[in-house]
Amino acid sequence: MTVRRLRVLISGLPSDSLYKSKLYGIANGQRWGLRDSMLANMHDLLVAHFGVAYVGVTHKQPPKIDTFPRPETEADLERKVVEAEKNARAEDYLELLSSGALTGQQAPGTSDWVDGIPADRPPLPSGTEQLPEAGGTTTT
Repeated sequence: MTVRRLRVLISGLPSDSLYKSKLYGIANGQRWGLRDSMLANMHDLLVAHFGVAYVGVTHKQPPKIDTFPRPETEADLERKVVEAEKNARAEDYLELLSSGALTGQQAPGTSDWVDGIPADRPPLPSGTEQLPEAGGTTTT
């Protein structure tokens, strides 16, 4: 079998094959073919039409109807993991704050500078800007 013949055979695989799903980044073997994608799009279109008809008849907001769930890609799964980690860190920090463990400490990310001015100095007149690295001022 030649390389060209193998490439033709692989490119001819259906869109819901394991190879094509991995190629397009579909996670956990949730493979969709063209028919499944078209049916999901038709469902979403019918939901939109229902919403328009509902508003036309009742003159009220339509009820919330979710779109048809699509397969998750690997990027979606990574995004969920990162978001879960951020939420866990935020909950840990909130727990530390509520327990009083951080009392008297400077909050992370804060500094002695406020809007480019040292916190112990009064603000400059409008139109002047503090240059922290040079220690001078400039007029704008």
